[in-house]
Amino acid sequence: MDMEFRISELDRRLANMIQLGRIDTLDLSGDIPKAKVRFGELVSPLLPFITERAGEDLTWWPIDLNEQVIVFSPSGTLSMGIILGSINQKRFPSPTKDKDLHFTRYSDGAETQYDKKAHKLSILLPSGGTTELVSDGGIKIKGKIDIEGDVTIAGDIDASGDITDHTRSMQADRDIYTAHLETYHT
Repeated sequence: MDMEFRISELDRRLANMIQLGRIDTLDLSGDIPKAKVRFGELVSPLLPFITERAGEDLTWWPIDLNEQVIVFSPSGTLSMGIILGSINQKRFPSPTKDKDLHFTRYSDGAETQYDKKAHKLSILLPSGGTTELVSDGGIKIKGKIDIEGDVTIAGDIDASGDITDHTRSMQADRDIYTAHLETYHT
């Protein structure tokens, strides 16, 4: 093999090892989700993309079309490539500049954020959004709870303290009832 060809081949492989591109096509039908990446005029074959966890614990959050990604191709062979994480771009800039905020915004407008400086977890759903929490073993909430809106409970209510509505407490009602009993039965 002549030296010029070998150098040219090494240069090509080196250039192909790490590339920036945009997701062109998604194929989520198989056991291993894959995507094609566009690098200018060149489109890769279907390549697997990384996920946060893929063992006994699993995560699923597929990449989006036009998302800018890095492709790592061992030995510079694109057909062996793996799509690595996403990169912000002008079209999809970072949603915040706050170093203390862990933030996720979904395409429907839902947001989750944790501000580690303020120690505050916030979840915002778009209008009409619903939340479901299933925990057959029970749920324990410690702290003051403020509810704005109607509450429906299918089951008993046990309280270790008094229950008060906009008029008075249940204990005050019991005191009135007891006073009436004493008045009419003495």
